[in-house]
Amino acid sequence: MAASPLPHGTRDVLDMPPSDMPNVIRRLTADRKLSGLVSRIHRDLHSNDPARRSQGALALKRLGFPE
Repeated sequence: MAASPLPHGTRDVLDMPPSDMPNVIRRLTADRKLSGLVSRIHRDLHSNDPARRSQGALALKRLGFPE
């Protein structure tokens, strides 16, 4: 079975089942892609759109980052 694609942004993180998150974090770390993903999510946190800010905060929380 092929591994599912890694998330590339906020929506990808929010669409993933929470049970997949530990494996995804390991893969992102191993592929050195976690910081890029977090950077893209941070762009949403600084958006003028309140919905994007809320989604960005939720995505970081799903990834295990504290508020």
